Amino acid sequence: MTEPEDPVVPARPSEVPDDVETLRICGAIGLVVGGALCVGALLVDGGRPPWQVLAVFVLVVLVGLGLRLEAALRERSRS
Repeated sequence: MTEPEDPVVPARPSEVPDDVETLRICGAIGLVVGGALCVGALLVDGGRPPWQVLAVFVLVVLVGLGLRLEAALRERSRS
């Protein structure tokens, strides 16, 4: 058999750079985990958990949101 003249280079599965994709995934995980922890704390403590507990979980949600925003800004600046 003959080999093709031009070797075929496999395309990347995604055009998004790896760092942006990592930020997006970590942000999504932070949003989901923080939200789930807030709801779980409300359910377990009978609807009245200490405000410090909710503040920490809301902080996790805000960090996740910040990571998602950072990923969006980096992706937008590269295109």
